[in-house]
Parts: sequence; structure tokens; C-alpha cells
Amino acid sequence: MSGAADEIEVARLAPGLALALPRVPHRGQVGEVRASSAGASLELHDFRVYQPGDDLRQVDWNAVARTGEMILRVRQEEVSPRLEVVVDASRSVALSPAKEARARELALLAVEVGALQGLSPTLLTTSSRPERAQGQVCRSALRAVAFDARDDLAAALGRTPPLRPCGLRVVVSDFLFETDLSALVARLSRGASALFLVQVLDAEDQEPSGGEGARLVDAESGAALEELLTEEVLAAYARRFAEHQRTLRAAAVRAKATLVTAPAPEPLSALVRGPLRPLFLAGGSA
Repeated sequence: MSGAADEIEVARLAPGLALALPRVPHRGQVGEVRASSAGASLELHDFRVYQPGDDLRQVDWNAVARTGEMILRVRQEEVSPRLEVVVDASRSVALSPAKEARARELALLAVEVGALQGLSPTLLTTSSRPERAQGQVCRSALRAVAFDARDDLAAALGRTPPLRPCGLRVVVSDFLFETDLSALVARLSRGASALFLVQVLDAEDQEPSGGEGARLVDAESGAALEELLTEEVLAAYARRFAEHQRTLRAAAVRAKATLVTAPAPEPLSALVRGPLRPLFLAGGSA
């Protein structure tokens, strides 16, 4: 069974949907927002922390003197109406063909719907050879991306192209890895007016079936995590999974992000009508 996206279904759904855009402009950690609506390209919008590769001419030296941090002035055109879609292309997200296919489809749907809204989509993938794609090439980039990264999303962000200021950032991952989730979500929210965490989970992620000879295995490294999936091991996994989800939800709340969960076995249309309604609004770009 292939993990390829059903592009025909994505194309069918996209015209009837719109992405949920932030109702207020992004407010950074430093200073006040100077503009509340889109205006001229030179209109000052916000401030943000310097990232490698940024234009040093935009550094606000007064803010640097006040805070001790490298602070940049951000123009309105840098934040809105850009859309950034980040895809966790680790081996864990390709645990099953259905899980991989849903991850591709949800990223593609966000890109397609965003393009219909005029949001100038950018795609960032974290495979072993990370890539940034923009505009019409996002579709072919998603089709070609290999879910082969042996590190998790938190680690992969250190070797991928930097996140850029945007109006809306959508991150597609299973978020099933050991890391400081609060720090990760805060990092993902930085520079974005709104952040959606789209968690794609396979049935085995949520409730391993066990059985004779069944084992828990780390999808990235291939290392066995437990000897056998006994009832005790399964119960311990359920407790750890529930605690992990609580921690992830709390991290999302602190960062003012929205967490939505997409069970991979469900059809894309059912996900859009159900758990993903906070992100994909009915009615289209009009």
C-alpha cells in the first residue's frame, strides 16, 4: 500500500475550504504593534528576535539597548499574508502508509487552500535533505519528499532552513518524541501570527495492539524499546501517551497555538468535517 497523497481528493476539497486566519495582527515580545491592518510595504508592523540570515539593516538598535537581544523591525508585508507549512519528514510519520499519506494530504491541502486565499504558501520539509519550496512547486516538493529523517522535529529544526515571519504557520507532525515540548512549540510559534499544530496519529500510536511477539520499536532508530507487549507494557505505554498528550496540549495553550489531532485511518474528508474544523473552515476563500 502506497503512502502517496490522494491529490484528486485534495483538489476536490480545497475550493470549498478556507484556512482560519488570525483576527488580530501578530504581537511580538518587544514593543507595540504599529499597524493593525495591511498597508504600504514600508509600514512598520511588529518586532521579532533576529534569526541567522536576517537583514541586519532592519535591526532596531534602541530595542537592542533596552533588552540586550538582537531585535528586528518587521514590515507588514513580511508577516501577512504569508503561509508557512512545516512537514515533519521523520521516519516516525511514515510508520504506516496511511499515516504517511494523511501527512502529505494535510500539508498539501493547507498549501492548496492557502494559495486559493492568496496567502503565498511556503513549504518546509525536514527530511534527511531538508528543502524549502514556494508557490506552485510546493505540490511537486510534497510528492517527492522522503520521510527518512532519523531525528525528530525538534532536532531537525537545527539543520533546516530557518522559519520566517508569516501570518499563519501550520506544522504537520505526530509530535511523538521526547523533547522539551514547551520550548519546541514556543520556537514554532515565534514570528507567526497564528500557529496550528496538526498531529497525525496512526491507530498503533494511540493504542498498540500487542499480541505474541509484538514489540515497541523506535521508528527513527529501529531500536526495540520493550521486549514484548505484555498487558503491563501496554498499560504503561497508555499512561505515558496520555501524559505526553497533556504536556503537548499545555505547551500549545502557553504558546497560544491550536492543536488538532488527525487519526490517520479516517478519510481526509471526514477529518476536515470533524477534528480539523478549527483549521479548515467551510465556505472557501470567498
